[in-house]
Amino acid sequence: MAELFTSYNPATGLIGNSWWQAAVALSTIETYAQTTGDTSYDAAIARAFAVHSRSKFENTADDDTAWWALVWLQAYDLTHVSSYLSMAETDANYIHEDWDNTCGGGVWWQRKPRAYKNAISNELFLELTAWLHNSIPGDTKYLGWAKTEWAWLDNSGLINNSHLVNDGLDDNCGNNAGVTWTYNQGVILAGLAQLYQATGNRSLLTRAEQLARAAISQLTVRGVLAEPCEHTACAIMLDNDTLAFKGIFVRDLKVLAVTARTSEFNAFFVKQARSIEASDTSGYHQHGMFWVGPVAHVSSATEASAVDALVASLNLPGASRRHRVGQLALTPELVGNDHRLLAS
Repeated sequence: MAELFTSYNPATGLIGNSWWQAAVALSTIETYAQTTGDTSYDAAIARAFAVHSRSKFENTADDDTAWWALVWLQAYDLTHVSSYLSMAETDANYIHEDWDNTCGGGVWWQRKPRAYKNAISNELFLELTAWLHNSIPGDTKYLGWAKTEWAWLDNSGLINNSHLVNDGLDDNCGNNAGVTWTYNQGVILAGLAQLYQATGNRSLLTRAEQLARAAISQLTVRGVLAEPCEHTACAIMLDNDTLAFKGIFVRDLKVLAVTARTSEFNAFFVKQARSIEASDTSGYHQHGMFWVGPVAHVSSATEASAVDALVASLNLPGASRRHRVGQLALTPELVGNDHRLLAS
C-alpha cells in the first residue's frame, strides 16, 4: 500500500495518470481500509472529491463515469457522507441517458457520437444500479434499471458458450468474439452479487458462480490468473488499460464469495497472493503485470491490481476467525464493515 501511494498526487487528487485507473486504485484503498481497519490512506478519498466534484466525474466514456460512481458508493459505505451517495446517483442518471433500444437495449460505451455497446459499460451499470438500490431505502427506480440491465446482458450474446464474457457487440448486434479480458469476467460477478442482495434471487449467485468457475478454469496459468493475451500471439493487444484488469477480477470475485458465503474460491485467493509474493514482487516492494513473473510493466495500475489480490486473500469466507496470510495475522477486531464484503 505504501508503494502504491507513492503514485498519489495530492494536487490532482489522483493515483497515477490514468483517469479511470485512478478510480480503480482509489477503490483499492477503500477495500484495503474496509478489510484491515487501516485508514492511513483515506485522506485521498475526500481530496479526489474536492478536486473533481465540479466535473461530476463525467466524461464521454460511460465506463469511466461508472468506475468513479462505484468509488463514491464505496466511500459512502465507509464514511456515510451523503454527498458521496448523491454523486453516485448523479452519475448513474447520466449513464442511463445512454440507454436506448439499439441491439435491444444496453448503454453505449462512448457518447456523442454514440459508439460500441460493450460488456464493461453494462456490467458496471448493473453493479452501480443494484448497489444504489441497496443503499437507498425505498428505492424502486435503480432496482428497475438493474433488473432491466441484467435481463439485457443475459440475452445480449455477450456471454459465450464457454461462459466467458467477450468484449462487446459488433455492428450487427452479435458477439464480436473480442478478447475475454479478466475484468469483464469480474465486474459481472459483483453486479450479480448486488442484484442478489436486492432481490434475494439465489439463481443470480448460481449463475455468477458458474461464470467465475469458467474464468478460473480458462484464464489461469498454473492456477494463477492471466490475461488471454499475456503469452500468446495476440500479446500486442496488451496496453496500459489491461494493467489493471486482473485485480478487478479478484476483488469482485471476493464480493461474490462473501455474499454467497462460499469457501469454494478460498484456495484461488491464496494462490494469487502466494504467486505475487514469490514471483511478482521486486526488492522495492513493486508489483508488475505478470503474477507468475517476471516483474514487468510496473505502474500504479499493476500495483493496485496486485494489492487487490493480496487484500482479497484476507478474511476468507468460512475461514477461521484468525487467518494468517504472510506475516499478517488478521483478528476479528480488524474485520472491516464493507457493504459489499459482508461479515465473513
